[in-house]
Amino acid sequence: MTRIAPLHTLLTMTLLAGLMLCTPRLHAMDVFQEGLPRLLFVASQDNEIHQRAYEPLRRGLAHPSPLFISVGAPDAGHWMRHFDCAQCLIITSGTAALQLVSDSTRQARVLSIMIPMESHERLLRSATDQARFAALFMDIPLDKRMQIASRHVPAFRRFGVVKSPPQGRAPSDPLPPSLRLFIKGSNQNLLDVFVQAARHSDAILTLPDREIYNSRTIVSIMMTTYRLGTPLIGHSEALHRAGALISIYADPQMLGEEALTLLRTGDIKDWQTLRRHTERYQVSINHQVARSLRITVETP
Repeated sequence: MTRIAPLHTLLTMTLLAGLMLCTPRLHAMDVFQEGLPRLLFVASQDNEIHQRAYEPLRRGLAHPSPLFISVGAPDAGHWMRHFDCAQCLIITSGTAALQLVSDSTRQARVLSIMIPMESHERLLRSATDQARFAALFMDIPLDKRMQIASRHVPAFRRFGVVKSPPQGRAPSDPLPPSLRLFIKGSNQNLLDVFVQAARHSDAILTLPDREIYNSRTIVSIMMTTYRLGTPLIGHSEALHRAGALISIYADPQMLGEEALTLLRTGDIKDWQTLRRHTERYQVSINHQVARSLRITVETP
């Protein structure tokens, strides 16, 4: 004899079924034809910086939340294969993460954060499947940083940039009249380049160029420019702590939040065209350096 479930049991089952059908979907995921993608977050390192970028996505993409792995994880290759599908989205944090994902996958869509534009474009230069790669670049454009610095210190009218020789074809965009580029030659002393830049600039804008700015060079650069009275306008929190007068940057949490907003509310029609600089940033002022250099920093 067939038994009929009690009324309260039937009501409970009906309610649960309704809740399952009403699970919220992310509007931007219309780019994936069959609903929500499978999400993987690949970090260049398992450290605080990339965890901070991951946290907003972990909290905000709960249906489902992305799995976190790092490039150095022993099972990284396994997860690359597992998430390499047309209905998969891989979020990369850092240059090494994008390198691994571009080398190891063939189908998954990729959204890169925590990466400068130049590094992203260099890594994808030889890629044959560019249409699946999107990015939110972490660097703030030079012209925007110049405008922000001049608002805080109106006396800043001439800016210099020190960088290593470009790899591949050099950018053809003309420089603003107030910006001068100083390229370090292969046999040239780095500090000599900074002395030249400091003597022809009111402030020097730093770049995410590891050949120029790294743990071996930063102290010498700071001491050289400080003695010449020419401050640095930094591009990161680390340079703010090292002694840059003003640092203009997006911290990891901001980039994670911006990626989350994009995936929750963005209207993505063409995935490849989604390659732009971050719209979120903060301005940090080193008042001790300002006092030492006798520079008045205003708050617009």
